[in-house]
Amino acid sequence: MVINISIGKIPRPKVLDRYIVKEVMSFVALAVAALTIMLINKKVAWPYIVKLLVYRLPAFLVVTFPISLLASSELAIGRLSTNGEITAMRAGGISLRRIMIPFLAAALAISILAFVINDYIVPEANHISQNIIREIVLKKGPPNIRRNVFFRDAENRYFYINRLDEKNMIMQDIMIYEMTREKFPRTITAKKGQWVVDTWKLENGTIYNYDEEGKITYEMSFTNMDIIVKEDLQKFFKNQRTPQEMSSKELRQQIDILQKAGADTNNFEVDLYMKYSIPFSGLIFVLLGVPLGLRVKRGSKATGVIISIVLVLLYYVLLSTTRSMGRGDILMPALAAWAPNIVFGILGGFIILGAEKK
Repeated sequence: MVINISIGKIPRPKVLDRYIVKEVMSFVALAVAALTIMLINKKVAWPYIVKLLVYRLPAFLVVTFPISLLASSELAIGRLSTNGEITAMRAGGISLRRIMIPFLAAALAISILAFVINDYIVPEANHISQNIIREIVLKKGPPNIRRNVFFRDAENRYFYINRLDEKNMIMQDIMIYEMTREKFPRTITAKKGQWVVDTWKLENGTIYNYDEEGKITYEMSFTNMDIIVKEDLQKFFKNQRTPQEMSSKELRQQIDILQKAGADTNNFEVDLYMKYSIPFSGLIFVLLGVPLGLRVKRGSKATGVIISIVLVLLYYVLLSTTRSMGRGDILMPALAAWAPNIVFGILGGFIILGAEKK
């Protein structure tokens, strides 16, 4: 018996495309539904709910793309397997690794799309949605800023607060960078300060000036110092951006400024590397989804869905753990962000090798 198989037709693109679209939309629908219920419970007016959902949608897509790639690749390959097409391919001498190429190509394309959306669309969309939450949903002045938030005013000054007691407007571990014509900014540090209307009243700090080589040319300690913030409070807070509201380029620039001033940038570096690791986790999920899909028998799609949910939960638990370790200086920032991808990639490799032997 001669088996004639055309490599270019496997797996059927329409099968994979249909599953990807279906899974993406289902995950997005769940996320949108959860946010909508939360907003309704807060008695937010429908026009604001719609605006929030529109601006949150890009972030939802970035998170759901990798998850959907896992579920769709697993279910798509499972369908091909139950229809006997995978058996025919294997009998014709086609390896599992060759069968996986179209899946990986699709995953790479979607991962690149996810990165582009995450780096060019999500930051501004998140910034707008956060301002809506700050001004409309929370209905209070400054947002609840816990740690490591960066501000910039109209005079090209950068304000870094390690921790802010919003109720009393007490700030701790403050750094102010005044950009000048010099290579390094003029830096003001203070252990403590209080935000009073349009003035920051700093206590126990130091002023530093640097030369072109980054060496300190001037240093002066102070007991008390006032910094005038000309912009009104609401506008000042509206201009703030968290790492989730910045592109990778903007975040990298912020890290450079902090590093020049000798500040700890672990938190920001972990967030920077995660802007790459999360969108490209879809490739890793496909490495898991395809060989696992071969084990899904006819009529057992529920099993594949359950396996996908468990794997996604394990991935994000591991990501949360390594992220905390990176921020706590236990792991290098790059390793903290990429460790889950590395672990699951190795796991996928072993599963593929095991499936190849069968």
